[in-house]
Amino acid sequence: CGLGHGLQALRALWPQAELHGVEWSPLLALATRWRCRWARITRGDLWAQDWRGFDLVYAFQRPESMARLWAKALAELPPGGWLVSLEFEVPGVAPQARLQAPGQRPLWVYRMPAAGDGAAGGSTAGPPSR
Repeated sequence: CGLGHGLQALRALWPQAELHGVEWSPLLALATRWRCRWARITRGDLWAQDWRGFDLVYAFQRPESMARLWAKALAELPPGGWLVSLEFEVPGVAPQARLQAPGQRPLWVYRMPAAGDGAAGGSTAGPPSR
């Protein structure tokens, strides 16, 4: 979660949401705990964290890790859950939306397929519940 900029943006959109952050760096995790006192910040490895129980995962990864990120999301997020990626798209997967304000980096939004649906994306349901 770095210094928590993404957490702060999510809180601005959904102030009642329960937000969690994972940061590998002990110093950044400590700073983010101070900056985002309303969030639960864990010092740890994003890849080792279990995403079950979360409705949305927001990630800022490298392009070469996006396929791995998508595989983890498919395995652990619930049907209808959301994967949101800052800047980098998942190769070969159609996003639910691509958002980009002028002069800003793109935000790629993916919806987990419904149970029994092998297709990615394509749902028109509303925003995540938390």
